[in-house]
This record gives sequence, structure tokens and C-alpha cells, in this order.
Amino acid sequence: MKTRVFYFSGTGNTFALTKKIAEKTGSDLISIPKVMNSEKIHIDAENMIIVFPSYMAAVSGVPLIVERFVRKIDNINELIIFAVCNCGGYPSVNALPSLHKLHRIIKYCGGKLYAHYSLRLPMNNLDYDHIPIPINKNSEDIIRKSKMKTERICCSIINKKKSGYRLLKSLFFFMMKPVYKLISRAVIKELKAKAHEPMDREMTYHELVPLTDKSIIVDENCTGCGICAKVCPAGNIKIVNKKPEFLHRCEICFACDEWCPTASIHHWSRASGVKYHHPEISLADMIKEQCDHI
Repeated sequence: MKTRVFYFSGTGNTFALTKKIAEKTGSDLISIPKVMNSEKIHIDAENMIIVFPSYMAAVSGVPLIVERFVRKIDNINELIIFAVCNCGGYPSVNALPSLHKLHRIIKYCGGKLYAHYSLRLPMNNLDYDHIPIPINKNSEDIIRKSKMKTERICCSIINKKKSGYRLLKSLFFFMMKPVYKLISRAVIKELKAKAHEPMDREMTYHELVPLTDKSIIVDENCTGCGICAKVCPAGNIKIVNKKPEFLHRCEICFACDEWCPTASIHHWSRASGVKYHHPEISLADMIKEQCDHI
């Protein structure tokens, strides 16, 4: 029974996770950006695994490109779909609402999410200070534990095991809804500021995220090498007069910031000097495996 695994990654966490899932489940590995130029996407398989990072869980949780990908699938009702979400915080707080949102999107498109799983990987902005409950910040330890959980997730997928604790997860999500609503207002306010939009203007999360590249700074050390354009999974950067120009379809994935060889690009959601990419993923991997949409 053929299985295809699709993923989206900016700094390599999800890419490394997906490589392991593809290897263990005998699946074909496909980067979502590689197929997004098609108006409709037909999945030539019986099983599909979607692997993605949790983004701003209180507002959406699903990267915009992943949502657009799902909405383009023309045979979604024929597929057995699994989802694996990785997050930097607690899976119950970050991954759960993200998976719930993906479930709703798939259902709206006529499909069904058969099972879903979650695990932790290091935050790619290393910003753990906003988490009120003590959390493990050791990247090496987090990655080591993620590998053990990935093994268990792969066994569940191979055996078509349904997600566990469904009732408890639903109850927890219901209880957290008021908290997410409060956080959502603050997030939208920040996104408006970074998108340089008036605070009194009504704009949605989906409208604001692509415009936040207006707050990405490129300093004088930029050499115009074009690496940022090559690694951007959204095709959001072109080089004009040896400088990157942002096209306002940002995914807030930090790829341009992380992989810039001269550290000339500074994303607004990363503290100065912060760098992190998955240690098993290189710049050459990112360019070769997922960014030939350019």
C-alpha cells in the first residue's frame, strides 16, 4: 500500500523528523513547496502523512502553506490521512490546537484525519521565556527524546493505530479555548505592527502573516549571494540589485534568517544573535531537497 509523506520546514526540524518517518514507514518523501505550483494536487497513494510545525497555535497553528496544500488536494476523500505536528512548547498546549485546526480543514475539504500525533523539537527562535511553566530548554536532550517518540509514532502509523486519549484531548482543548482567544488578540495586534498596518483596520491572521516580512531587516553585511532566495520555501524573496527583496508572502519560517551565510538577515521574531537549525540538516540539504520551486 503506497504511502507519501509531505512536509514543510524552514530551519530543518520538520525536515529531519520527516526523513525519519519516511525511512521507518517506507514512504516517499515530498516537500510541500515542490508541489504548490499546481492548481490541483492529486495524491497518487492510499496513505498520506502530513508533517508540519505548529505556528502561533492560539490563532491558527497550521502554517499557511500547509493549509493551502490541503485545500488543493482533489482526491482528499479517498485518502487515509495521518498528521504529525512538532512544536517547541508543550504538545498539549501547542500541537493540540494545531492538529485540531488541521482536522477541521481536512473535514471541510471532504476528507478525514485518520490519526494524529505530536512531539517536541527545539524552538527555532529558542524563546522559552514566555512559557510560564518550567520546560526543558536543552536542545540535545529534546532531540534525543524526540527520536524515541518518533519511533513510537512510526509504529502507530504502520499499524494504523488511532490517536489515543481523544476524549481527554478534546476536553483540554475546550477548557483552553478562552485562553487561546485572549492570546489571539495580542498576536493579531503584534502581527499588525509587524505588517505596518493600522491598528484600527480589520485584518485576519491569513492576511497579516504574509505582510510581516516588512519588518525583516537586511543589514549592510549582505553580499547579495542569493542563499535566502534559494532556501525560502514560500518563494518570497528575489534578489534585486544584489539585495533581497521580500514579496509579501512570508510564512514566518526563519529560513532566510537562519541560513544567511553572513548573518545579515534579522527576523523580527528572533532575538539578536539567536541561531538554531536542526543539527542533522545542512544548508545543502535545504536547497536540494525542498526548494527547487525557484
